[in-house]
Amino acid sequence: MFNHVRIVKRQDVAFKVHGDTSNADFWKLEDWEAANYAIVKRYAGECRGFVNAGGWIGPFTLFAANLYEHVFSLEPDPVAFAELSRNVALNGFTNTTVENIAFFHEAGAIQIGSDHSPIGRSGTSIFQRQNAVTVPCETLRSFFERHAVPRAFLMLDVEGAEWVLFDDTSFFQERRPVVLVEMHLDFLDEQKRSHLAGALQRLKPFYQAGLEDLPPSGICHRLMIPVP
Repeated sequence: MFNHVRIVKRQDVAFKVHGDTSNADFWKLEDWEAANYAIVKRYAGECRGFVNAGGWIGPFTLFAANLYEHVFSLEPDPVAFAELSRNVALNGFTNTTVENIAFFHEAGAIQIGSDHSPIGRSGTSIFQRQNAVTVPCETLRSFFERHAVPRAFLMLDVEGAEWVLFDDTSFFQERRPVVLVEMHLDFLDEQKRSHLAGALQRLKPFYQAGLEDLPPSGICHRLMIPVP
């Protein structure tokens, strides 16, 4: 029987993935987000928990599970979530919790879609309408309290939904997670971009880096470092 298991190594950390899926070629991209892997590894000694919102099929979830005390991975896309769950199980991780939910500024349900490919192929967003599915959502505060998340590194790759995730200023004041966020500014109109910028401004007393003015468009990564 042909073995579809592949060994992937990032930053000298190895993990196993299933190579029999439509996403299998992704794992050949050895330089993909190399800087972000290095950041995740750097904070493993400082943070005990790793919360990966937008876990997709597991590139950072599987990596972090080798480094952090506990990993929490959220993936709302049901097709990607199934592949993520298979990859976590393949490695036999006992320190990893995966959930088929999204973060949003209120609990309930949201609709996500993928305009350019079937769901499961990365990029599923609340700002896309084709191939849409309805998924449950939860607030950051509720999730952290429900799981008693310890001192955390919070990785947000939520395809535009980040525009409301920084609204709860007191959550970030109290928890002070290290945050690595991918901002998808092309999804945001002027009102939403202004909303996000205002929320980040309110966090300045609690974060010493990562809250610079937003670029006018595109995708940008921000590492938000809390005040000690």
